[in-house]
Amino acid sequence: MTAAQETYQASPKEVRTLFEERHKQLCARTDRSIAFIMCMQWIIAILAAYIISPQTWQGSSPSIHPHLIAAIYIGGLITLFPVYMVIQFRGDRFTRHIVAACQLLMSALLIHITGGRIETHFHIFGSLAFLAFYLDWQVLLTATVTTLLHHSLFGYFAPVSIFGTVNASAWRFSEHVLWVVFFDIFLIISCTKGIQNLKDVAQREADHIFRSFHDSLTGLANRALLQKAFEENNATSPEDRVLMVMDLDRFKQVNDTLGHRVGDHVLVEVSRRMKDILGEETLLVRTGGDEFAALIDNPSSLQTVELLASRIVSILTLPILSGEHIIQIGVSIGICPRDQVNASLSDLLHCADLALYKAKNTGRNRYLVFEESMKARSLQEMSIEYRLRSAIDQGSFKLHYQPIVSADAVLLGFEALLRWEDGANGEIPLSDFLPVAEDTGLIVPLGEWVIREACAQAAAWHRSGNKLVKMSVNVSARQLASESFVGNVLRCLVESGLPPAHLCLEMTENVLAQNYPETSGPLRLLSNYGVELSIDDFTIDPSSWTYPADLPIHTLKIDRRVTRAMMQSDDYAERIGAAIGMAHMRRLTVVAKGVETREQLELLRGMGCDEIQGFHISQAVSSERAKELLETYSKVDYLSTS
Repeated sequence: MTAAQETYQASPKEVRTLFEERHKQLCARTDRSIAFIMCMQWIIAILAAYIISPQTWQGSSPSIHPHLIAAIYIGGLITLFPVYMVIQFRGDRFTRHIVAACQLLMSALLIHITGGRIETHFHIFGSLAFLAFYLDWQVLLTATVTTLLHHSLFGYFAPVSIFGTVNASAWRFSEHVLWVVFFDIFLIISCTKGIQNLKDVAQREADHIFRSFHDSLTGLANRALLQKAFEENNATSPEDRVLMVMDLDRFKQVNDTLGHRVGDHVLVEVSRRMKDILGEETLLVRTGGDEFAALIDNPSSLQTVELLASRIVSILTLPILSGEHIIQIGVSIGICPRDQVNASLSDLLHCADLALYKAKNTGRNRYLVFEESMKARSLQEMSIEYRLRSAIDQGSFKLHYQPIVSADAVLLGFEALLRWEDGANGEIPLSDFLPVAEDTGLIVPLGEWVIREACAQAAAWHRSGNKLVKMSVNVSARQLASESFVGNVLRCLVESGLPPAHLCLEMTENVLAQNYPETSGPLRLLSNYGVELSIDDFTIDPSSWTYPADLPIHTLKIDRRVTRAMMQSDDYAERIGAAIGMAHMRRLTVVAKGVETREQLELLRGMGCDEIQGFHISQAVSSERAKELLETYSKVDYLSTS
């Protein structure tokens, strides 16, 4: 059985605790029942002493018989004392032993009252049968010892009170006791089986409770246990508590590519590594999917928690071996101290999640501590999301187009750039609304609109005579993951009439890395139809050349930061030249973004850069201005721009 298939159940200690709790409840119910029976027996003993004793011991004398006094006072003592114990200490171990002894003394009293009649001796067996409901063989032992002591003493000194005759053998009591022992054997066997049944029930109930509060795959606590632990400890240490939430990076890719069995193994291994770092005293919780949380009580300082988070980040970057697969993942962590959010668990989780989301959006595989500014940012994003949905429905977006020219000054096409003019707030920067659109999934309908609008505009320019115009459109990770992506692109091409070769889809290195290999098929399919593919924001670092070789990439667009940096270092400029040469060896077209000066332009031309884009050529312009550029653009305009 693999770790991922292991079945978790309640510990022996938990089962034992539950069994003792259930057994105590059973004993408490039995205490109440026998206490009631003893009260009834007391009344019966008084009646028997009043009616039977005078006829047995003194004929029909109407005087108050001494057994009546014994029934009232002695019977009251051996009844009221255990009843008091039941009221005060119901369910306790010593209570049932006192009840057992007193119950058998009541049997002895009844035997005395009735003059040792054989029928009354059966009351002992009835008493033992009732005591067997405790499912405690030691209680039966107490009752048997009480019977033995009573019968041996009174059988020797006052046999008539037990056997109804003074001629009984001094050892006749042993016969009675042996019958009691014989009866006990069957009762003890029944008690043993009853105890075993109760243990089985406790095991099943404990397992059910365990499953209700634990994750079946990893054995970690679940959200219900987190809530319970938070509420139980809230009164003792409401301030000294830190919540840490963790979300695995790139786990979805593992699950989708290698299957759920490997994904389960990864989750189990991740849980084991986290437990090793956090220890048994910290409540580690799997809140769902690839999400975890840890409730840390009374940490010595926030720095201690940050150190734990740093160790978790480090240990989860180490490869995980699952069969023949070597898996590399990461983790993003959000931390929220209780003293910053003195509220409920849901509020604490919300604030920790805000820190987690910021950690993911600022590079992943790191941790961040919650700050109040994150909440303000979250409210702002909620507002943007609401207005974004309305803007999509109302068609409040428009496209601007930034020219792309060849190194020898031929206008080749445009990159379509999205603009949002909000009536109340003016133009909203891309950096404000694009991450929100990506997180909420609104990027999919928004991206589809951009492709449709860009294709329609390019097709219109083609119909007016500009046959060389190529339209470049940015594509996000969420769009690539959409099952309808390929169909939407092809539909836009067909509806607009734009030849596929005049559409270029741009993706960043990160987008390709996040979605490969599930998106490789759709991208190859689009390439087969003639659509060009481009890697946007290419950084020329050695790691940048590790994109999958089987992807039909046509163009590399050098990041604007690289373009800016080449003017500050001759060494960096040489690296750019080497990168351009390597791209040409792979038969790739190189576009330099962010060209803002004549010096940058001349240097890139000298390196053999194929195409140029940037403010030195033109900023992004409206469709009307772009049409004018198509009609009036000349080499002189661009070469003479300063």
